[in-house]
Amino acid sequence: MDSMEQGYSRLLKKKQRKAINVSKLIAFVQYIMAMVISIFMLLLLVWFGWQYEYDSVTVASSAQHRIMVSHNSAVEISYLNALSKGDLFTASATELKGALPACRIVINLPSRTLDFYAKNTFVKTYPLAIGKPTTPTPIGKFVIRQKEINPWWYPPKSKKAVPSGPDNPLGYRWMEFAPLYGIHGTNAPWAIGGWVSNGCVRMDEADVEELFELVPYGTAVYIHYDLARIAINAVGQVSLGIYPDVYGLKKQLTTVFEVEEKMLEAGIPNFANANLLESIIDKKAGQQVPLFQIHKLRVNGKLLSGQVVASQGQLFIPIWQVAAFFHGNIVWDEQQQLVHSNNQAVPGFVKGHILYVLAQDVQSLFGGMWLWQQGENTWELSVPIIGKES
Repeated sequence: MDSMEQGYSRLLKKKQRKAINVSKLIAFVQYIMAMVISIFMLLLLVWFGWQYEYDSVTVASSAQHRIMVSHNSAVEISYLNALSKGDLFTASATELKGALPACRIVINLPSRTLDFYAKNTFVKTYPLAIGKPTTPTPIGKFVIRQKEINPWWYPPKSKKAVPSGPDNPLGYRWMEFAPLYGIHGTNAPWAIGGWVSNGCVRMDEADVEELFELVPYGTAVYIHYDLARIAINAVGQVSLGIYPDVYGLKKQLTTVFEVEEKMLEAGIPNFANANLLESIIDKKAGQQVPLFQIHKLRVNGKLLSGQVVASQGQLFIPIWQVAAFFHGNIVWDEQQQLVHSNNQAVPGFVKGHILYVLAQDVQSLFGGMWLWQQGENTWELSVPIIGKES
């Protein structure tokens, strides 16, 4: 028995040693795999960082920022991404952060306005009448779920329907965005601009019939409640309007900081000084007040994503866009507020993380002449390039 027990004991110890060795081997392999994964992730992060640095900007640690522009650079640090795609939308703090539908309706209740966009391009602003404070128009995101020509009206608390005609308060068009709520015409055009309905959105008859033909089923409808309305019209004019708190939903007064934040969120460089914004806020005029204008930018026939800003009789050009087009280098001296290029220095202006230079100073740096294309709302820089295609 003793020899048999000793045999079992030696066998057990051998199995234990084997199990321990296997465990050590597994632990070693796991350690090696963890090290390999860590090194791979580190190299991947370094590579992404290098790519970002190469493709955007290289900023020195000193006060002088050197902007390196390569042939494949996209150096414009810009919040105008939506605008560069032709998306001239009415800004609001509640606007969706992601991609917006190409066809959409944006309604702001305090200003009683409806903005329509097709193919990501602003089309037109229409005046509205909205719900009474006792029967407010709902706020949120909806879709056009039903369209009807010559709708019948079924009055609340009444069994008698009103057929289409001059006595029908729905007018001759109906676009439903929620149960019992719709955008429709009216037989009382004098009420447009007020808050008079049972919650529906009323439009002038000619306007709603025009919009009806443009709006397909499933069109997104965004209904906001912004006392400060920042808008950009079809010719790029940026305006600010301060409107009454129709439903008493806002407990605090509109501030300059709030307006500036709205501009930043909308991708609009703020070229309006604080005193002007404060004056508009104090007056509460209930209408849009022009601030400045935004135009498209083209260089030698190529449309760039940057925007030209016209303010106080001057044209401000996003210099990084122009420099990238010519494959040139520029140096931004933040302390001196100067842009250096081609052994010249001109004043620079940073607005909304975009570096601007006056139009005449762009000519000093790169030559050429500016041409105004009114029909396209575009400023074009035409620079002769001898023996080289851009």
